[in-house]
Amino acid sequence: MFFKNRPLSPHLSIYTSQFTSIYSIWHRITGISLIFFIYFTILIFKLSSFLILNYNVFLILPKIYLWFQNCIFLNIALFFLYHLFNGLRHLFWDLGFNLFVKNLKYTSKISTLILLIFILSTLLKITL
Repeated sequence: MFFKNRPLSPHLSIYTSQFTSIYSIWHRITGISLIFFIYFTILIFKLSSFLILNYNVFLILPKIYLWFQNCIFLNIALFFLYHLFNGLRHLFWDLGFNLFVKNLKYTSKISTLILLIFILSTLLKITL
C-alpha cells in the first residue's frame, strides 16, 4: 500500500487567527500560571515554616536577587492584569454588551494599551 504525502489538516494552513481566539488562549495560560504561582508561594512558606528557617533568610535573598525579583513581579502583575481585564471583557460579553466585531477589537486594543502603559511605568520605576 502506497501512502501519498498529504497534509493531515489542510484547513489549518488557510485559517487566520482572530482577536477573540488569541485572547481566550492567553486568558487560559495566564489563569493556569497564576494558579501555579499561588500554589508554589504557599508551598514555599509552608516548607520554610516546616524547616524552621529564619526570617533573616527572607531579608537577605531580595538583596541578592533584586533583578530576578523584579522580573518575577512584573510577569505576575502582567498576568494578573491581563487575566483581570480579559475576565471583565468576558463578563460584559455574558451580559450582552460589546458583541459587535468593532467593539471586540476596540476593547482588546484598550486592554493591550493599558498593559503597555503598565509595563513602561513599571520598567521606568525599576530602572530609576
